[in-house]
Amino acid sequence: MLDLKVVNAALVPGDGSEPAPGEVGVRDGRIARVAAQIAEDARTVVDAQGHALAPGFIDLHTHVHTGPLVNFLRQGVTLAVGGNCGHSPLDLAQAARELERTPTGPNIALLVGHGSVREAVLGWADRAPGAAELDRMQGMVCRAMESGAMGLSTGLVYAPASYAKTDEVIALAAVAAQAGGFYATHMRDEWDHSLEAIGEALHIGATAGLPVHISHHKAKGRNNWGLSERTLARLDAARQQGRDVTHDAYPYTASQASIFLLLPGPVCEGGTEAIRARLADREARAQARSRLIAALEGRYRDDLSDVVVATCAHDSGVEARTIAEVTHARGRGGGLADAAETVLELVAADPRPEATYCVYHSMSEQDVRRILGHPYTAVASDGEKVPFGKGRPHPRHYGTFPRVLGLYCREESLFSLGEAVRRMTGLPARRLGLTDRGRLAEGAWADLVLFDPQTVRDRATFEDPHQYAQGFDLVVVNGTVVVREDRPTGALCGQFVPRPG
Repeated sequence: MLDLKVVNAALVPGDGSEPAPGEVGVRDGRIARVAAQIAEDARTVVDAQGHALAPGFIDLHTHVHTGPLVNFLRQGVTLAVGGNCGHSPLDLAQAARELERTPTGPNIALLVGHGSVREAVLGWADRAPGAAELDRMQGMVCRAMESGAMGLSTGLVYAPASYAKTDEVIALAAVAAQAGGFYATHMRDEWDHSLEAIGEALHIGATAGLPVHISHHKAKGRNNWGLSERTLARLDAARQQGRDVTHDAYPYTASQASIFLLLPGPVCEGGTEAIRARLADREARAQARSRLIAALEGRYRDDLSDVVVATCAHDSGVEARTIAEVTHARGRGGGLADAAETVLELVAADPRPEATYCVYHSMSEQDVRRILGHPYTAVASDGEKVPFGKGRPHPRHYGTFPRVLGLYCREESLFSLGEAVRRMTGLPARRLGLTDRGRLAEGAWADLVLFDPQTVRDRATFEDPHQYAQGFDLVVVNGTVVVREDRPTGALCGQFVPRPG
């Protein structure tokens, strides 16, 4: 007898092919049958009423490694890849054990983060590692890969990882390559020097000998709107030369990151305490402000009205307000110097790095559409575990996947339903080297999403982000129903998913 059978469904297998009538049977956590009709009885039978049944969505780019992650489950995500942008647990074996002991929502896979490894060995020092230090870093990457890491991630825009030279990253990527991993990168620049940053990423992949994945590909800054045409062409050229290169993107024209992202590297050197000491010294603060003004020029409008405070641990009163609004509220003018002083105030008051997050409105809709429409772009949220109702975070935490299905697939016909599902399932599964997830096939893990293509949509907005999606009839993780009719069942059965092989 089957544990679960979904009948009267439109099967969307995850390989790009379009929906076809069929049924799926589940037993012992895996897909036991896929057929036009299944005669075998089941303990639970779900009538899909013609709705789409797809493999569970795989989110290649997240910042999670523990549960319960309801915001992911309620948009159909059954496997989330954490450890991106260079930030990860250092002991992946311990992280895997914690996942076994503590129930989580979706399954979790992890990358090992270059930034975390570098900080553990060098702290926030702006220098190259010595031979012994590099050996320690390589050993940490090796142990992470032995513990099941999918590959190495970098966040070369963030201090202290930004202090690393290319050869340092190559040395660590080569260790991941030996274990069969891939290189995922938040590139060194997503603004004026995106093409050079792509070149660095491709060079790292070629020299270290591993596939390259560009994280949350975008073109930031008004001066760079339209640049995606050239960046995608550069990546296509690499593929034509035989390189294994993919990318992911989220369906929004704004990003989210720590307020520290605004700070030039020299201002961050030494870490949180050094930053506070620097900003407490009049002369050092003036120098930091000058560097910040220079960094902001050409990237944002003079009053920083495109930067919105999402969450602030030390002052919730600034949340949902732009840096320009906070600056005016503190009795300052509207120039970059005044905005820079406000940024430094917020940074100096942070109880820890990344305690203040901002939403950065910097992209064009045309670039978002062009990147999403590229056949090698996987859908990914760049999301994390968010406390429901707290602050005004980016809506991507709640709405990434249904937004693609509802807005870009159904309403704007950017791609077909079968192709939309492929970008959420088969494509990311291939990047991870997984053959038993991301597809509707007998023997595969029973990670399933049943949704109504005519009603599925995101509800989260920048103004009101804490809203779950609608249109999901069923979400199944490892054979267990975790969402039914847009409501969580309370079941948490995600597992740690190690690198195959």
